[in-house]
Amino acid sequence: MKNANRTLRTAVTLLISATLSACTGVAMQGLNAPSYLLGNMRTERGLAYGAQAHQKLDLFFPGEGAAFHGQLVVFVYGGAWTSGSRGSYYFVADALTAAGYAVAIPDYIKYPQGAFPEFVTDVAQAVQWLAGNIDDYADINDFVLMGHSAGAHTAALILTDDAYLRTAGLEKPPISAFVGLAGPYGFKPEKEKYRNIFANLEDFNQMRPLHFANGDEPPMLLLHGEDDTTVLPVNTRKFAARINEGGGSAETKFYPGAGHVAPLLAFARLPLGDSRIQADILEFLQRRSSPPSAQP
Repeated sequence: MKNANRTLRTAVTLLISATLSACTGVAMQGLNAPSYLLGNMRTERGLAYGAQAHQKLDLFFPGEGAAFHGQLVVFVYGGAWTSGSRGSYYFVADALTAAGYAVAIPDYIKYPQGAFPEFVTDVAQAVQWLAGNIDDYADINDFVLMGHSAGAHTAALILTDDAYLRTAGLEKPPISAFVGLAGPYGFKPEKEKYRNIFANLEDFNQMRPLHFANGDEPPMLLLHGEDDTTVLPVNTRKFAARINEGGGSAETKFYPGAGHVAPLLAFARLPLGDSRIQADILEFLQRRSSPPSAQP
């Protein structure tokens, strides 16, 4: 029976992984469904951080009486800069609020409606709006940036090239840490579908977090599946090495047998992901947060 359950779980995981890689709404709603039923969150949905229609974000807070660390995790989702929406990641907010963190999930422009660096400036603008307005919703001490895949790339670029936050009006951003999930930090857009997104660049180094990293960044936790063929683990290895060589702090975790969406599956209430991934993320966050208090 144990082997049969393991086989069934593996089959379901592979099916969801395949549909997630195709960014299907059905797969995302399948991950969200248990969180809709069981989650205990206070939510503020559809808050405008800019004037354009897509410039909205959702906020999530631990439910009434729940433990609260006073820290906001800004989660930047992936989707190859062409797809995705904040509503698809309710399950991520559920997992993090259950652990005592507030969560913000911003939308940003996608190709072909926009191209580089518009999606980066969108996220920087969302961070700036949060810095100026989060106190209206909760007592927050600092921010953590977290991103998966293309979202990890965008968040890492914001941290390594401070021009984005300075242009948004944040000279001293309240960002205390970064969690990167399967990020293409050293990626160069060689395939046509990616070249079009970054076509306005003569030097592709200008879109590479690896190029800008110098060790001055906040502490980082960088996670990657060893079997990720979408974004190769060498991206995380080189990025961490560059930061650590510069005197910064970049911890790495690699998971044998895990693919590209494994870091996302780890947040789901369904028992599909490697439980070590969520545990490693929460342990990192707990080391950088205040003792929990009751959420008002």
